[in-house]
Amino acid sequence: MTEIIGKADVLTVQKADISNSLFSDADLSESRFTNVDLSGAEIANADLAEIVFSDVDMTEARFVNANLTDAVFENVNIDGMTINGVDIAALLAAQAAARPAKA
Repeated sequence: MTEIIGKADVLTVQKADISNSLFSDADLSESRFTNVDLSGAEIANADLAEIVFSDVDMTEARFVNANLTDAVFENVNIDGMTINGVDIAALLAAQAAARPAKA
């Protein structure tokens, strides 16, 4: 388990299993996570502005009071991921289902 509390400057994480880790009261703005397992991780009270997640497993990850302004999610597994208790995969599926079909 990895635990980051406080300022992390610009963090680059590649090809790592940091599942079930805790990121709390952390400034991770402009960081990059590539080909990483973040499943079950908890990210609380964190600044994630302009962070980039690519090829990341975020299954069951929990974001609480996180600043996600201009965050980028590319090829990310979000099954069971929550932001402030909202299941994001379910929210996106409901939004897609509510859109009218294109002619």
